Amino acid sequence: MPDFGPFLVSGLAIGSVYALSGLGVVMLYRTTSVVNFAYGAVGAVGALTAWELQQNGIAEWISWAAAILVSTAISTLYGVLIAGRLSDRDQSVNAAATLGLALLMIGFANWRWSDTPRSFHLPTDEYWITVLGVRVVATKIVALALAGALSWLTTIVLHRTDTGLAMRSLASDRTLASVLGVSQNRFGALAWAMSGAVGGVSGLLLADLVRLEVRTLTFIIVPAAAAALVAGLRSLPITIAAGLGIGVIEACGAAYPAVSDYRGILPYALVIALLMWSHRSRTVAIVAKDGR
Repeated sequence: MPDFGPFLVSGLAIGSVYALSGLGVVMLYRTTSVVNFAYGAVGAVGALTAWELQQNGIAEWISWAAAILVSTAISTLYGVLIAGRLSDRDQSVNAAATLGLALLMIGFANWRWSDTPRSFHLPTDEYWITVLGVRVVATKIVALALAGALSWLTTIVLHRTDTGLAMRSLASDRTLASVLGVSQNRFGALAWAMSGAVGGVSGLLLADLVRLEVRTLTFIIVPAAAAALVAGLRSLPITIAAGLGIGVIEACGAAYPAVSDYRGILPYALVIALLMWSHRSRTVAIVAKDGR
């Protein structure tokens, strides 16, 4: 039997980034009811911006701040100019619109930086600990710590502040929230800005841990969405657990040569299965309601 210790540690490390990305998806959904498929692409543009600034001799910390600001700005502009106009449309329309943003970001990135994979390193790579014979760089530990901190902070904001209450009311019933004086434009823009900032941080971490290439970072939305769907697009702790679990299962698949080449399809299969189950549950509920 294979020694799963190293695979477990490796899976938890990459799963921490899946978890962080999943939190960004859930956070936006809980405040706007929109599933953002452009999450990874926006983060990729931010990371590529940081890379270009560093190539031109700009200090690293300035480039990181610029990456987060760029991702935040793109997400906020989309939230104000596009998402706000689609707020009364079906959720599928809003989700499809974010796919358009993702394609736009991919096209822009390929035009500005080409599609050549690049190396991007954070200073935290210079520090590591050894767990079960596996060297775990501090970058991966930072990702896990950020996921936990973001989950705690988001819960505090959404449930214990007036701002969080206003944002949740918009996601629940925009018409009623507007009647009560909640500004859709203001709080909608804030939700998209928060999602963009988290996407920028995720993009920097993934550019370091995986590789800096726009399509690779764009498709991080798949395991992130899988983690979010496992949590019902609601529970932040379950999102973290699901992200870690997906990372572990992917990594452990490498221990078996027969399936190692296919372990990357796990998030896709999980998303499809969860969507089918969700559709089945809604259908059963409708049939039961009509039968009464």
